[in-house]
Amino acid sequence: MNKRCLFPGVFAFVLTAGISAQAFSVSYLDGAAELQASKVWKALSIGDKVPADGSVRISRNGSLELLRGTLKITILKDGVYDLASLAKATDKSGAGGIGSTILQKLASLTSEKPRASQPAGVRAEAQGEAPVTWADENDETHAQVQTLLADKKFADALNVLEKAIKDSTDDRDKAELTYLMGFAYYGNGQTARAYRALEQISPDPDAGWYARYIILKSQVLVDTSNFKDALAVLSPFINAFPVGETTQVAYLLTYYSLKGLGDQESAAAALDAGYKLDPSTDIAKIISQQMNGR
Repeated sequence: MNKRCLFPGVFAFVLTAGISAQAFSVSYLDGAAELQASKVWKALSIGDKVPADGSVRISRNGSLELLRGTLKITILKDGVYDLASLAKATDKSGAGGIGSTILQKLASLTSEKPRASQPAGVRAEAQGEAPVTWADENDETHAQVQTLLADKKFADALNVLEKAIKDSTDDRDKAELTYLMGFAYYGNGQTARAYRALEQISPDPDAGWYARYIILKSQVLVDTSNFKDALAVLSPFINAFPVGETTQVAYLLTYYSLKGLGDQESAAAALDAGYKLDPSTDIAKIISQQMNGR
């Protein structure tokens, strides 16, 4: 199974194989990315080789992805980074592989609020019992994108979304399409692009896709080990929507974030809270596995 992980604070990376002395190749960049060469900094371009023991500098609100075999390093924020240190880092959160599971759950997640008569720990009624879709089923473009994403044809979905976003004149529709672009990028393994897409939008909590946006953005941040940033997204969501399977997912990602930060006690409390919401769900099974292994 491929391991997906993003690392805390200012950088993120995915580690799936051993480390060799081979150079990295630049697969994506935006903003400004430079390689230290002697006492000067040399601008990087797509396809450039970067030594495994090199240092890179990111600026202008940039990001950078580097590939070497099955090892991918994704840097999402400005700063100076030592590649050897990034490559040697371990998955502090233990969240490797959870991204693909959550990606499969996104289509069915909704934001649920508790009913006054319902005791804590019991699932509230969702926003409708019918299967949740990303948008109006009568909309041809959204239906086409939904089908492509469900079939994991992420590259094809991106092609459709790029044109749809360009042609859209409705801000709310454009925001949802941008979220779906982030979904497609993430599914396609393009973490930095997913992050950039999600950073462009701030959906209203009443939007039908708000919960999915929150979970996807949090997953990207956990994968990239931006644990504090992930908690800044997750905590307000849990407070606003304290019940439901989406909140279980939020608690699970909170657990990984706290674990990545070294707060084992709070991480364990997040697991317990998430499991108690509904022990019968698929997410509860993952939580149970983490509880038994801690």
